[in-house]
Amino acid sequence: MNILEVENLGKKFVLHLRGGWHLPVLQGVTFTVAAGECVAITGASGSGKSSLLRTLYGNYRSDSGTARLRTGQGMVDILQSSPREILALRRHVMAYASQFLRVIPRVSTLEIVAQPLMEQGLDQQVAGERAAAMLSALNLPRHLHSLPPATFSGGEQQRVNLARAFVGQHPLVMLDEPTASLDGDNAAVVQKLIMEAKHSGRAVLGVFHDPAMVRQVADRQYFIPSLSEHSHENPGLQ
Repeated sequence: MNILEVENLGKKFVLHLRGGWHLPVLQGVTFTVAAGECVAITGASGSGKSSLLRTLYGNYRSDSGTARLRTGQGMVDILQSSPREILALRRHVMAYASQFLRVIPRVSTLEIVAQPLMEQGLDQQVAGERAAAMLSALNLPRHLHSLPPATFSGGEQQRVNLARAFVGQHPLVMLDEPTASLDGDNAAVVQKLIMEAKHSGRAVLGVFHDPAMVRQVADRQYFIPSLSEHSHENPGLQ
């Protein structure tokens, strides 16, 4: 059963400081992700892998195509969803660990990780216990749980991001280079979490910088060709 079905997705960025050039980033992207599998997005640097994840998460608007996400009420096109609908999908259906941690200052790490669980209706104490267990599984010491993560190292912040993504049991988990700032031991923990997610029937869509990780966790790969050599559309110069 497919959790995500992407068809002919296209995305361009408008470079206003360059006379309104249209920079094509994604074109004709088509793939599926089924329950219980991990699909790795591959391609050269700058081919739009991270932009694809941000588009599917609703941070960017697409220019064309569909991205149907399975919910309890059937398939919903993320690309046509309103901001309110996107927020509901993020609460219950899709989680995303980006390369960067952006959080409200002075909020503790434990609260940040427990938030997805509380948004799904869990009691604050239960959410806190599950959040603490996930942070400990990712080797973040308990004495850091009560601290805001703004001053954490890059690797520690990445583990907070990953804890938020995995703790809520969302049917779809999207990961953007989840082990880029991690040492070997913590990368092995992430690999274990991905395998556990697959075994529980969750779908994982990831961009991985480590080919070995792709071989270990991915059931399939989707290659994005680079569009950088294509000529840019420049309506202002036509």
